[in-house]
Amino acid sequence: MSGISVSDLTAVSLLEAPVPERAMAVAGCRERGCTAAALARCAYVDGRGHSCQTAWCHQHLREIGAEGYCRRHASTVAALGGKSKDPRALPAVDHRGASLVNWICTEGHSALQGAVASALRPGEVIFEDRTVNVVRQSDGSRRWERGWRIGARSGLTSKVLVCVEESDDALVLLAIDDQVVAVAVPPWITRRRAHQAVTDALDARDRSQFYGFLLGHIQSVLAVRS
Repeated sequence: MSGISVSDLTAVSLLEAPVPERAMAVAGCRERGCTAAALARCAYVDGRGHSCQTAWCHQHLREIGAEGYCRRHASTVAALGGKSKDPRALPAVDHRGASLVNWICTEGHSALQGAVASALRPGEVIFEDRTVNVVRQSDGSRRWERGWRIGARSGLTSKVLVCVEESDDALVLLAIDDQVVAVAVPPWITRRRAHQAVTDALDARDRSQFYGFLLGHIQSVLAVRS
């Protein structure tokens, strides 16, 4: 995967679109172990008009603004911030891209930003993305990304982005200066797919190794930048 160019990406414009009406849910709450009646369906509707079919009680429905969402789609909407109003920025109902990027940049923030900061040269500063951005690639597919940019008086000198593409919502790409330098499936996703339960200690170790993998690539690549 090394050497994939991302320089031809263009930002997706933001356009508001009406959201289809959703029928009230009548089934039981989808939260595991909850026996309460569901009050409403998740409000998420993707750019193709496909809605989330899960139903939740008041306690387990995640409210963002005037809408209520399931846990997964609340994470997606929160990750995109204001861009969530644009249907063309929204991942498909079953796509975790935006929320996964946001989770990694949040949970691994200290280590990842620390690696970027350690590479700063005199006069350089860091500009950090606060929400996940969506870009349209040359083949028409989308990519969700968030990260850090290094700048000086002369302009931007480097950028470090955590990305997930539309083609695979579990594969995390680390792109530095428009080149993909590392790819990995997070260990918690691998274990979930294999239906493997782990102890908290093992989970913590796996996550530490995953972020260490990303950190190592950031440090090694930025150390030799021109």
